[in-house]
Amino acid sequence: MADDFFSQLDSGTLRALLARTAAQDAALVTVSPSLHIENCSPAARRLTGLHPLERIDQILSEPAAAALRACLADGQPRTVEEELDGVSYRLELIPREGGALLAFLREDRAAYDGSLRVVHAKSMQYLGALLADAGQVDDPAVSAALRRQCLRLYRLLTHSDFLHDPPLTEQLRLRHTDLAGLCRDAVQTALTHGPANGTQRISAETPDLCDALIEPELVRTAVYNLLSNAQRVTPPDGDITLSLHDDGVFLTISVADRGPGLDADAFAALLTGWRRSVPMEDYLALARQGVPLGLGLPLTQAIAQLHGGSLLLSPREGGGSILHFNLSHLPESLADHNLRAPMILEPGFPLEEVEFSIF
Repeated sequence: MADDFFSQLDSGTLRALLARTAAQDAALVTVSPSLHIENCSPAARRLTGLHPLERIDQILSEPAAAALRACLADGQPRTVEEELDGVSYRLELIPREGGALLAFLREDRAAYDGSLRVVHAKSMQYLGALLADAGQVDDPAVSAALRRQCLRLYRLLTHSDFLHDPPLTEQLRLRHTDLAGLCRDAVQTALTHGPANGTQRISAETPDLCDALIEPELVRTAVYNLLSNAQRVTPPDGDITLSLHDDGVFLTISVADRGPGLDADAFAALLTGWRRSVPMEDYLALARQGVPLGLGLPLTQAIAQLHGGSLLLSPREGGGSILHFNLSHLPESLADHNLRAPMILEPGFPLEEVEFSIF
């Protein structure tokens, strides 16, 4: 047992261990039962801007603050997802004598280690060679099949790279876009190129015009994914609805399907499962239990978060699920930051070749 092992180490040895591991750079905070900070690491001071004797809950979300109070009340550790300044953290809440320890652990760039960088770079190199070779195959059908398989692997690698190393919001190529028109075009594309599934009906309920400051290629990718997923789970005689609503604070694109419906626990696992370090057999066991393996929903969530929003789930009356893709009304000042945005699909790959189902 790990507890038995560490209990036999003296405090000096433990301090030396922590000083030589990633924990030395983690944002660590100790708090009293009143939620006042007792001590914090240098990384925590930089992250939170708080100091001893200030209350930690002033920078926590309500779910995180509630989890901390529960940890203090029952003495049981908790793990929650928390976002500070647009960055996602795994927040570990650990009870201790006279209070609790909070550890803010980043899971994006830190999780993309050197071996994955090598795999990614080499795979892209080999894919380029394979795509060139596919063009030399005499049989057009075989050539097209080889090219499509290469593009499937290409988009998988680029999506993984995006998730592990996302840009900052101010690095996006944000521009004013008619979001209503984008949604209607996405529905038409789904009808033309989406997964064939009988006589599905897809309707769009949008205003005539909806101006939004967004990175249109990323948002279009997210909407394609939601529509494609809805087509795959909806029976042939089912209906799919895309709606767009603007409440002045958030722009919400909702896609309603007629599938079996996602429960909240499964939804949470789909959004965060790509981060988990588990044996391959355990990961594949999820597929045998009916949990689809893919990067679509996590990527859609990441795109929403880059726009100050999130991806939410609710049940649909009469059966099915509704996924709500929320985008904030971003400040006009960000429109001036026209840095090159990471492209998820390389220009020049036509949609019908890459496939509408991008995940």
